[in-house]
Amino acid sequence: MGAAMKTAAMESEEFVKASLYQEVYLHPGQAYISTEPVQISMILGSCAGVCLYDRRQAIGGATHYMLPQWEGPGTPSTRYGDVALDVLLKQFQIHGSSFRDLEAKVFGGACMFQAFRAEDGSDDHIGSRNINVALQTFSRLGIVIAARDTGGENGRKIKMQSDSGSIAVSVIRNS
Repeated sequence: MGAAMKTAAMESEEFVKASLYQEVYLHPGQAYISTEPVQISMILGSCAGVCLYDRRQAIGGATHYMLPQWEGPGTPSTRYGDVALDVLLKQFQIHGSSFRDLEAKVFGGACMFQAFRAEDGSDDHIGSRNINVALQTFSRLGIVIAARDTGGENGRKIKMQSDSGSIAVSVIRNS
């Protein structure tokens, strides 16, 4: 696991509580926000998974994107990080959230296959570029990054409890 900050994990009591809630699975290119308690889950490799939680209103949401930036041809899509983050942030604003009340948790960005790793040993690959879009966006907007588990060579399964912002991360070993 790569990881600038330690990931917040759900307490066992919260896992039991979460199992009573509807599970919303996000595929690449999807974003979701809920004012009702749900468990949001996604499986990530080089994709980025970004979870946002409004501490004041106790609402949460997430997005799962596979490419860093939309370059302009065609229709903008939430498969691109810049578009997906914009859509998610606008949904929070529609629900009355202020950027100062939001905390972000950023996951994924693995480089799972040797063929995609830079020969010079640099960390420049699609996964790292996906993560950098989120980090730069939140830095620019002054949104706190409360947890981060990024990079490395393994995938991750993420589960977010929308009403508490708690996250559980499971590593998916690259065999």
